[in-house]
Amino acid sequence: MKRRPYIMAVDDEQEILTLLKRSLEPEGYEVALACDGRSALALMEKRQPDLIILDIMMPDLNGFQVLSLIRQRSSAPVIMLTGKGEVTTLRDALLLGADDFVRKPFYIKELLARVKAKLRRAGFPEANNQLERS
Repeated sequence: MKRRPYIMAVDDEQEILTLLKRSLEPEGYEVALACDGRSALALMEKRQPDLIILDIMMPDLNGFQVLSLIRQRSSAPVIMLTGKGEVTTLRDALLLGADDFVRKPFYIKELLARVKAKLRRAGFPEANNQLERS
């Protein structure tokens, strides 16, 4: 039996976390949620995710700081979520090691397509099959 990809979603907005969980689980993903950077890092100590969806604008540790710490421990694909549209914000995320970004508000189908693309490249070919179900 094939292992389901494990995705960690990190956002300080509970509504976003709920949307992500309700959208990703029916696609066959195992989903862990973190409401801040410190919780995300603690989750990573227990289990390494196959993909991370990470908000930039969070209190305490922002997404850039969390991304920097993640990159010290993991090469898992990271998709940044941001309400900011400045080119410098997106550039900084990519330079720190993000693999992609999605601007808020976002279309869930677009985010799901990006998740599937990143997981295919990370060695989960079954993401192709999941695309047919969407």
